[in-house]
Amino acid sequence: MTAPHDPDAGQGSPGRRRPLPGRQRWTRIVLAVLVLLLVTVGAEVALLAGRVDEVPVDLAADDSDGRTWVLLGLDSREHLPSGADPADFGTPEDVPGTRADVVLVVHQTDAGSRVLSVPRDLLVLRDGRPTRLTLTWRDGPEATVDALCSVGIDADHLVTVDFAGFAEVVDAAGGLTVDVPVPVRDPGAGLELPRAGVQHVDGRTALALVRSRHPQHLVDGAWTPVPMDPDGRASAAGTVLGALVDAVRGSVVRPWRLQTVGWATTGALTVDPGTSVTDLAALAGADLSTVEVLPSDLRDGAVPVALPTAGTRAAIEGAGLSCDG
Repeated sequence: MTAPHDPDAGQGSPGRRRPLPGRQRWTRIVLAVLVLLLVTVGAEVALLAGRVDEVPVDLAADDSDGRTWVLLGLDSREHLPSGADPADFGTPEDVPGTRADVVLVVHQTDAGSRVLSVPRDLLVLRDGRPTRLTLTWRDGPEATVDALCSVGIDADHLVTVDFAGFAEVVDAAGGLTVDVPVPVRDPGAGLELPRAGVQHVDGRTALALVRSRHPQHLVDGAWTPVPMDPDGRASAAGTVLGALVDAVRGSVVRPWRLQTVGWATTGALTVDPGTSVTDLAALAGADLSTVEVLPSDLRDGAVPVALPTAGTRAAIEGAGLSCDG
């Protein structure tokens, strides 16, 4: 899927993104993009930072061996766009409560940054019992941080983005222009794009693209499921967010739009009490373009589970991560 510059974003060269079922995943990440948007607001950031809520979590930050950021995209309906129907926002609530839907870990050192995309269905320990990482947020941020620690990932800083709030950010940017190679739908995510080609989408549709895990393509007049992708939503998320970066960069020359984007973005973000605007600026200045998908053994079934392997442990250690818990 190609994501050219938003038509309201001024001049610039279109950027090539991978197609919906592509192979090089996470070229742009939901949370990294939204942090970038926050910092891009520039002179307005001090005012807007007051809108960023704090998530109740106690992190014993120790930056002596570098900073470790845990960035979470939360699948909840707490911040729906104005007038939106909750039913438009995807998978039925078979499991009540908010879930950690996207998990990104960034480890910053003087030598550079390593970025890991952690499978939401990774099997972790919660109070000594195995569970999927995505479900730990139901018990609060401490539970998610502790669960990551059980596989060797520590946390110095925590940033969350509400996915429904993300839809508001897209709408504030004037929507996005994406190139859909084939018609695609995902009833579970509320996604319906019945024609191929370049088209402008609103926040609700962009969110559905990000959340889609079981897309179907229109082939010879029939909707055909796309084979199971171990990276889940990564490709569509990368495409949508690449387009969002283009749109926001273009809005810099339109102060009225940039302020609207900043207002929507800060309303969608939460941070731990120890994370400041300066910290966010340091994160936004890091190179987050190369993301490694954490290896695991994905078992597809009624409830998908990603089992940790020796490769999982090696990748965590290789990224310089460790946890004494």
